[in-house]
Amino acid sequence: MYIILVGGGGIGKALANHLASEGHEMVIVEKDADRAKYLAESLDCIIIHGDGSVTDVLKDAGIEKADAVVALTPDDNINLTVCQIVKKFGVEKIVARVNEPSKKDLYIDLEITASISLVAAAVSHFKNTITQESGRSMLSIAGGNAEVLEVKVTNEAADKKKIKDIGLPNDSLIAVVYRNGEAMIARPDTILKKGDVVTLITKANSIQDAIEILK
Repeated sequence: MYIILVGGGGIGKALANHLASEGHEMVIVEKDADRAKYLAESLDCIIIHGDGSVTDVLKDAGIEKADAVVALTPDDNINLTVCQIVKKFGVEKIVARVNEPSKKDLYIDLEITASISLVAAAVSHFKNTITQESGRSMLSIAGGNAEVLEVKVTNEAADKKKIKDIGLPNDSLIAVVYRNGEAMIARPDTILKKGDVVTLITKANSIQDAIEILK
């Protein structure tokens, strides 16, 4: 893929390293001259010193052939502008960093591929690590109103029962069952076994009830 990263801070640099290791072609647009120079010396990809919220700069970066664009600056106004410009070029995948969680709805209105709030994700992860000893939080979704967790089935009452028969709350579901190195997409008739690790999707207010049924 041809990917443009707008913003070469710590996250941008780390993401660039991962993408490069997978063989993707990348360009980083960085507004700060010193940071752009540092990135050029430390990364094996094209670095453009310029403002990524300017159309001509994005054209220089190859926006017309880009498969994906990621807006990663610490300024939501810039990221929103980048997304608006990129949409006009019909880029297939547009991802934005959300710095202020209260502005997430503005990104949703743009109908981009994804908007990721680092603050909300970090707070949710720390909160769940502290308060939910029985499940490993993977992702907070729907503005923190729902969670994706991994839970190991240890409840004897759930052993050898179909998922539809274990009594999960109505606003909880099991999406994947991991057993003996194999991942299975869960169905209502899928039979659970003690020791399975399941991927649970649930509203935040039903987490404990759902975990208790599995644990």
